[in-house]
Order: sequence, then structure tokens, then C-alpha cells
Amino acid sequence: MGASCLFCEMANGRSKLPHALAESDRALAFLDINPIRRGHALVIPKAHALDLSDVPTEDLAAVMELVTKVAARLRHRLGTTGENVFVASGPGSEQSVFHLHVHIIPRRRDDDLRWNDWWQTKVRPAPLPELARLAQEIRG
Repeated sequence: MGASCLFCEMANGRSKLPHALAESDRALAFLDINPIRRGHALVIPKAHALDLSDVPTEDLAAVMELVTKVAARLRHRLGTTGENVFVASGPGSEQSVFHLHVHIIPRRRDDDLRWNDWWQTKVRPAPLPELARLAQEIRG
């Protein structure tokens, strides 16, 4: 744990958390204090992990199990019809809090978030031979 990791303080009960939603022995879910949508939640491993490259498999599994439970609860309690699940992992991804966290952003079909429109402006088709070369590079 970093000396000043707010998420570690929250996970270990050293910081009051009136906006907690759920927890397990390895993970904690709470409302985001800067939400994109009403009900925007974060799920963190209780043990400090910087990002996806740093989290033990068991902790990541616990986080994802809690993500599914909280997402289902958001749909049931808030009447949403979907969610975006998002992780920024590492400085190159614009991660700003360096304790792994998974965002759950409740969605409705008619809301004004248009991530697919944004996504489509970034997509660039890749030829299959290029993908094969890249896959070989990544596999080693």
C-alpha cells in the first residue's frame, strides 16, 4: 500500500464510507464521488494493486464477481437497462488513481452518452495479415 492511498484507506476502514454499496473479503464497491451517471460505482480490490499488471488473479476474480453483483443491483434498483464497465490501467491509459478500480456506469438506451459515436471516430480497420503479424509479435 502506498503511504497515501485513499482507496486502501477506504478498503481498510480507516476512511468513513457512507456511500459503500457492497463488499466481500477481497473487494469493495462504492459510489464514485465524480459520477458520469447517477449510480456510477467503483469496485476495488481491498489489497493494494496499482493496475491490471499488479493484481493477483484471486483479487481480480473477487473484483469482477462484485462488479456483476453491483451491476445487477443497479439495474434492479435504478431501472437501468445496461452498463459500461471500464478500467483504466496504467499511466498510458489516463489512470489517475493508482489503485486498480473498475467503473460501473449505469446506462439507459435513451441516455445522452454516445460512446459508440466516439468509438466509431477512433476505429481503423486492420487487414488480416497485419493482425496476424501483430498477434505473432505479442505471442513472442
